[in-house]
Order: sequence, then structure tokens, then C-alpha cells
Amino acid sequence: MAIGQHGDHRLFTNVMTLLKLLFEREEAQLAKRELGMVSRNTALGGSTDGFRHMGEIYSELTGASRQRGKYGLLHPSLVGEMDAILAERKTVNYDKDRIRQAFTLVLRDCRTWQDMRDALPNCVKDLIPECRHLARTREEAFTLADNPRSYTQYMQ
Repeated sequence: MAIGQHGDHRLFTNVMTLLKLLFEREEAQLAKRELGMVSRNTALGGSTDGFRHMGEIYSELTGASRQRGKYGLLHPSLVGEMDAILAERKTVNYDKDRIRQAFTLVLRDCRTWQDMRDALPNCVKDLIPECRHLARTREEAFTLADNPRSYTQYMQ
């Protein structure tokens, strides 16, 4: 069956959907840690609205309330921990960019669920219900077979 036919609205061909599935837990954990810093900063005398750090606002407020919020600087005793969280986020974003590039490269010529299953590594195929029970019929990254440079880059 071709990808996206028969009203399939999940559109697992979308690389961003795969990235979301791969990174959602890690990103949720980082967001939780960032928001936890808001309450810790408040406990140390900071604004209940949130704080600014490295040019960014960290707050539980949304919408118009967020725009009207009063944001002081992060308490100095929390700066090291916040910097560590931001370093982790930077690493996650870098990893996402590399994986996005690899998925975009390897999936660009896939036309069927079987193509997708064969192109992707075994550890990813289980994220896609349509691919979960398909056996591999070609080598991983077969879509790059005619491009040695891209194949080498993908395999890294």
C-alpha cells in the first residue's frame, strides 16, 4: 500500500513526526526542569511570574499574562544549574538536527510503507505502526545506494 493513501491522516512520512516520537520524552523532561527553576527562583525571592536568563523568558504564564509579566534575573545560586539545562537542550537540538537531516535524506524516495521500513534502521521502524510488522526486504538506507557520499554521511 502506498504511503498516505486511504485517508491515512497520520502521515508518518513526515520527518518531524518521527522526530517528535523520538524526542518528546526528553524534551518534556527538559521543559519540566526549566519550569521547576521558576518555582525555585520564586522561593529565593524572584518574581512569581518567572525570570529572564540568557535573553529568554522562563515562565508558567501564557498568552497576554505572559506578555504583561514582570521578569527579573535568575537568582545567582541557580545560574549553574540553568546553564546545565540549557547545555542539555542545545545537545538535544543538535541531535535532532542531525537525525532530521538523516531521515530527510534516507526517506526522500520512499513511496510505500515497505520502502520506508527498509530505508529506516530497525530501532525506528517500531515507531510506525504500518512498518512495525513488515520484514526487511532490502538493506538499510537502500535509497542512498546510488550516492556513496550521502550513504557514508547517513551511516555516521
